[in-house]
Amino acid sequence: MTRLFPRLLLASILVLALGLAMFARPPSYFLLMDWRVPEADRAVNLEFVFYQRPTLNDCDALAGRLSQITLARCPQCTLTRLECTTKIQPGASHLLGTAPFELPTGRMASGVVVYRADRPADGTAMCQAAHDATVQTANPAVCQPANQPRPLLAPALVADLPAFVIVGLALLGALLAGWLILRYEHLHAHLSHDHSDAGPQKVHGQPTPRIGGIALAAGLLLAGGALLIRPLGSMQHEYALLLLSAAPAFVGGLIEDLTKRVGVIERLLLTMIAGAAAAWLLGGVLNRLDVPVFDQLLVYLPFAVIFTAFAVGGISNAINIIDGVNGLAGGFAILALACLAFIANQVGDALVFYGAAILAGSLIGFLFWNWPSGRLFLGDGGAYLVGFMLSELAVLLVVRNPAVSPWFPMVLLVYPVFETFFSIYRRKVMRGRSPGHPDGLHLHQLIFRRLVRASTPLRRNSRVAPYLWIANVFPMLMAVVFWNRTGVLLLCALAFCLFYVINYWAIVHFRVPDILKTRLS
Repeated sequence: MTRLFPRLLLASILVLALGLAMFARPPSYFLLMDWRVPEADRAVNLEFVFYQRPTLNDCDALAGRLSQITLARCPQCTLTRLECTTKIQPGASHLLGTAPFELPTGRMASGVVVYRADRPADGTAMCQAAHDATVQTANPAVCQPANQPRPLLAPALVADLPAFVIVGLALLGALLAGWLILRYEHLHAHLSHDHSDAGPQKVHGQPTPRIGGIALAAGLLLAGGALLIRPLGSMQHEYALLLLSAAPAFVGGLIEDLTKRVGVIERLLLTMIAGAAAAWLLGGVLNRLDVPVFDQLLVYLPFAVIFTAFAVGGISNAINIIDGVNGLAGGFAILALACLAFIANQVGDALVFYGAAILAGSLIGFLFWNWPSGRLFLGDGGAYLVGFMLSELAVLLVVRNPAVSPWFPMVLLVYPVFETFFSIYRRKVMRGRSPGHPDGLHLHQLIFRRLVRASTPLRRNSRVAPYLWIANVFPMLMAVVFWNRTGVLLLCALAFCLFYVINYWAIVHFRVPDILKTRLS
């Protein structure tokens, strides 16, 4: 009965957040512009489709700038359509991707222009002329021939000093906050310590502070303040909304770290509330999985919002599950965030790029205290913060960039996701126990007990994470190489799941030869 009231309260808040995401979600706007270019006795029509803008004012401002630029270069051109719309037709959405198109197109950092003419040669000639005229400018229109692959441009989001400074500040903030936590450990140890006998999943040898999430939050906030120096339009506002959305997951986990009284169901509800908040505030609602049955269901907004909130909550909990040895969750997240940032840079998504880079910088600062020394743990607050940020940045990358396959982030995160499903199957089906009941049979725990040897438990603990970092490098590289090819990514995800099961079964049933074990004299 004592847990019934908070669960009902959180469930009510979740329903409210889902309702806001369905009916009060702020729209984003596509800019559509058509121009007519007279050419002697014939004309060429230019059809512009620009990527989503977060507000109507942003869309109007972009339209004004582009109209001025176009008329300055082509005074005789006539604007025949100007529209800021929340929805575009499938054909226009197709233009923003990389698949071949029947007409020549010009790829810009902010959108695509189609050259439509009665004679194809006229459209091709104007496409090439626009390319030649803008190739040395800050926003070139790269001509892409008809019926040919149309690769995206790679905006230089990363190649400047302020970006490195911002990430460095995130690292410094987390590093300094971690030092303060350890420096004054004696003041909060009675609340923050994670004891080695607290459950069968524990593999550390002495009481350790588990409030490393505070260090991550410090890095995220410090870097967020530094973002104000960058002229990135509405990105700073979106970053603030992203951190605000993360608050329920982080605060709920941190309260568990300090009180040990927040149950699994409550934490799952809080992470789902965070996902619903991001769907409401940032429009982060999955609308495709490139799986026919699911895509038909995701057309219905209520299903899409609920599915997205559940997916974000599930991945957040999955990161918490793999946070069982020094450096594992943090190192894995850094690898995944680097991949997210790389692809976000390719498609020009500043929010996802900076969000991923800043969190990776904060994690590096945290890992200074966590791996290999194990002096500070992420705790539930840190694990849920990392899990939410990872999953939400992945959702936003897919939602805001039609060219990115929804299976790209799935391959990046296949290890914690499959670990979660496999653990549920192992506990419920094979052992007849509650899926929420902790045990000591996760893959990283088996590696700790059966593969790794060292002179002290701490050194054994610190040697587990590299096994799984290395195991995840290959699927992550495949995800980066084939980020827009759903079929290949689906095969990669299935291959990793098979690899996981085979290795788990082998570790359980076979004695590992000593030559393969890590030794330390």
